[in-house]
Order: sequence, then structure tokens, then C-alpha cells
Amino acid sequence: MEEAEEAVRRYERMLPRERTNRLKRSGIEVLASQGRRDRELGVRVRYDVEICCLQAIRIKRRDTSGMGGAQESVLDREAASTLFKRIERLATKTLYTVGLDHGAVRLEASGKSGCAVISIDPRPWKGMTNLSAMYRAGWKQLQSELDEERHHNAAPILGMDPEFLLVQMPESKIVPASRFLERTGVAGCDSVTIGGRRIYPVAELRPAPSSEPRELLAHLMRAFAAASRSISDHSLIWQAGGMPQRGLPLGGHVHFSGVTLNGDLLRALDNYLALPLAVLQDPRGSGRRPRYGALGDFRLKSYGGFEYRTLPSFLVSPLVAKGVVALAGLIARDYQQLSQRPLAKADIHTAFYEGNREVMQAYIPALLDDLTNMDGFERYEQYAAPLISQLRQGRTWDESRDIRKLWNIRAGS
Repeated sequence: MEEAEEAVRRYERMLPRERTNRLKRSGIEVLASQGRRDRELGVRVRYDVEICCLQAIRIKRRDTSGMGGAQESVLDREAASTLFKRIERLATKTLYTVGLDHGAVRLEASGKSGCAVISIDPRPWKGMTNLSAMYRAGWKQLQSELDEERHHNAAPILGMDPEFLLVQMPESKIVPASRFLERTGVAGCDSVTIGGRRIYPVAELRPAPSSEPRELLAHLMRAFAAASRSISDHSLIWQAGGMPQRGLPLGGHVHFSGVTLNGDLLRALDNYLALPLAVLQDPRGSGRRPRYGALGDFRLKSYGGFEYRTLPSFLVSPLVAKGVVALAGLIARDYQQLSQRPLAKADIHTAFYEGNREVMQAYIPALLDDLTNMDGFERYEQYAAPLISQLRQGRTWDESRDIRKLWNIRAGS
């Protein structure tokens, strides 16, 4: 567990104020000491969450009344699935944000955002025999999976579900995708909840996965064609990016299988893919963060892989989509070769969440040099090189454009 110990030492060198600021920039509520004292006389619900390898190994709930009474229970992953996943997700995000993949987080129920962070323990296994054994078992399993991957060195299988909007011009009125598309299928619609009501305004493409960028992009074109056949109002324009219309953020989620989820891979994706795209992105799209598009945002999937959720919708152009697919495959396959972590610095972390392109841009050339010097770059160069060229030129995309023209999608095709 030498890597875990080094991460703990980096965490301990971080000033408390910077820990708090990193959490707040990432959209995580932190309960100050005064706030804790103010709640002492009321009823509190707290969760002690123990995380190993980005997953919860135990969640303890404690309900405390102002009269001193308390009830404790251990949440069951299956029986309390929704609550368990919500608490696990927040605790994992908390640790990841301060540079840890293992540790314990104490949360308290909060009316503002669900739960607030009270404390972080980077060394919960010290002096705790049972918990220490669980950490060692989890770490051993992770290392076994990573060793197996390095032995086979196979290309990961990638999938995606990028989103776009249907917009009526010139009034910029969003037309719900559910008017034309079903909830399932390679071209479907996705939901958002507004005022407690679930609606389906967003169109989503779900092409079949592949380990080959060329094949995955061919599947994407078939999904585009299916969407075009179903969307009968040809006067609507299709928009993609981070937030082409105010108040409705879009995502470009990339799915991975055949590769083990771990903190090093997530940080490589954040620094070598999400950070460059944040520089390329239309400035109006930065408003989706931190509620959406937070660093290291992932979901484990039933097929055994995971979904990386940080990116905006990369359907803004074929050049961007091809580059994202290629770089995602390259990074996932050989991320051990990528060692730079500019997002660990306070100024670049702040710049990412504020959309400050000038600060972020200074770090991009060195990251691109690392990518082009990777052993496996040649396999992905055809699709990655044009995107890398645009990044070197410091260009941005335009989220107001109709993406059908760029993708050469004809009405009803």
C-alpha cells in the first residue's frame, strides 16, 4: 500500500483551507465547526463511510437526538440500494477531490444538498484489525486486476452516450426530444428533474461499443441516422456542447470495459482529456460545472465496466468526437505512462471549475507532448492528431451551431 501512503502524505501536506476550497469548488458542502455546534441540540443523522479503491466497504448510520439518545445501524448495499449508492458516491467524490482513493468520511444529513462533509480520515485502517484486513484485501484485489491488464495489454472496449438538444429558432426554444424519440434504443431521450417533475428534453445517442475507434464512430453515425429518421420536424436545429441553451447542461459520457477502474486512471482522464476539452470548450458551457461535469465523476455499470461522466457533449463536430474517442482509448490502455497532474494544483483546479482558459492553456502543451510520445499513440493517431492540432492552436468550439451540417446529416436520412 505504498501508493496509498504517499497519497496520505500529500493530503496531510495540504493546508486545511485548500482541502475545504477544493471540496467547495467541486460542489461538495462542508459543514463548518460553528455549524456543527449549532446542530448539537437538534436531531442529527450522520454517516461514517469507509472507502477502499473508490468503493464503500461499510456505511454506518447514526441517528442522534438532542437529549443524548442515539441509534446506530449498518446500511446494507442491497436493502438500502438508493441511499447506499448516494452516500457512497458523495464519500468517494470527497476523497477523490482531495487526492485520496482510500479513507473514511463522516457526513451529516443537510437540507441544503443532501449531506455535508464533517471530517475526513485518511488513515482509518490504523489500529483497526478488521477494517485493516478489508483494506488489504481490497488493495490486493485491485493490484491483481491491474497486473492482469498489464499482462494482456489489450485495447479497452469503449462506448458512449453523448447528448444533444432540439432547438426552435429564432426564439431558441427547446423542443422536448421525447416528442420524437423513445426512452430506449440507439437514439433515445434522457430525463431531467425540474421542480420535482421528470421530463425528457434531451436527445441521446447510444451506439454499440467497440475496441476500435473506427468501428465505434461508424456505430455513432448509425445512431445519428436513426435519430434523423425519427425527428420529423426538420426546421429544428441540433445543438451539442456543455450548455448550448442556458440552464440545460449536456454530457458526453464515455463507457469503459476491459480496464479496471482506479484512481490513477481517473486522474489521467481528468488531466489528459477533461482538462484539454475544458480549454477547447465554448466559454458558455463552463456553467455546467460543478453540478455536472465534476472531475473524476464516474458510475459503475452492470456490464462490469464504468462510465466516465465529466466530459461535455463532444458531438459538436466530427473532429472533436473522433479525438475524444481516440484519446479515451489511448489513455485507458496506457495511462501508467502519463504522470503529470496539473489539476492537483490549486490554481488549475480553480481555473477548471471557473472556466478560466488562460490559466488552463499554459499547461496544455506539455500534456499533449506526453500523449503524442506514448508507446501506443500510432494506433490512435489518425483520429487524435486533428484534435491535438486544434488544442495547440488554442481554438474553441461554437455551441450555437447546428451539428447536422458538420456531420453531414440530411433531413430524414
